[in-house]
Amino acid sequence: MSVYPAVPAVRREDFAPEVVCEVYELGSHRRTPAAVRELTSRQVAIGRMMSTGAKDAAIARDLGLSLRTVRAEISALIKGLGAKSRFQAGCLLVRRFG
Repeated sequence: MSVYPAVPAVRREDFAPEVVCEVYELGSHRRTPAAVRELTSRQVAIGRMMSTGAKDAAIARDLGLSLRTVRAEISALIKGLGAKSRFQAGCLLVRRFG
């Protein structure tokens, strides 16, 4: 018998995206939100799919775009949101689109 108490498995579904984003932002020491420039309709569509956890290939397939185009749009989206990483961009998108 183990001396350590049993710890239930933690699943991604157990945490609301807003909670994960809040924890990330607390850790990043970000005090003010980044200025957001206007995003194109394509970037908004890609951002919505990204915020649900969709992979680049799935986004490309669903929107009828090449993988290279999707990756370029994601890079522009990250820059447009003023994010430092894809994860931070995802957090900002969750807050913006729900």
